[in-house]
Amino acid sequence: MDEPKPHPILPGPHEYAVSDFRFHLDRDDPSLSFIDMTLVKGSDAVTLRFWRPVELKIEAGFPRPTRGMVFYDRSAQGWEDIQVEVADIEASPGAITFFARSVERVGSSS
Repeated sequence: MDEPKPHPILPGPHEYAVSDFRFHLDRDDPSLSFIDMTLVKGSDAVTLRFWRPVELKIEAGFPRPTRGMVFYDRSAQGWEDIQVEVADIEASPGAITFFARSVERVGSSS
């Protein structure tokens, strides 16, 4: 399998710290479930919405900065309902990992 490509939604996510993390679960319609994650770097804050998240794992140590966060574009794999992977490329504590159908910016400030 080829190396996954970085997702273009936010260059350098490992440079940001998680300041807010919310999981909305819609039991009636799982396609409406989402994770809102706000990431901050200095005075810059970005909120991303990940639609239909699955396989969420949060390691011990959260909410300390993960410093290894990366977003991969998994659309080329042809996986059903998975086009984005949130992963951690370092062995730092507090890593957040999951897959999602899609991701979009829902807010930002500088």
